[in-house]
Amino acid sequence: MFKEMYPHDDLENLAEELVFEEIHRLIETREPDFPADEISILDIAAIALNHMPPKYVSSLIEKNNPHDGLVAEVKDLKRYARRQVFRALDKVRKHPHT
Repeated sequence: MFKEMYPHDDLENLAEELVFEEIHRLIETREPDFPADEISILDIAAIALNHMPPKYVSSLIEKNNPHDGLVAEVKDLKRYARRQVFRALDKVRKHPHT
């Protein structure tokens, strides 16, 4: 409720985009036994994101023209997102949502 009191359209957690980018890449490359149904994809994303540090940006300028420090952080976060998505995928494969 309080969030709605303040403009927040430009507030974005980059970790979310990186996790979904990795999930999309796995679907596109036809990762063996990837559960591509909506529930499994959201389970994978939620599990991965629960283990990711958030990385928020708050402006369109920062998203489109990030400073060097942010570029390095995002590069590291992207590698971490990949590992977390694979770990989450393994969990979902072992314990599918029924």
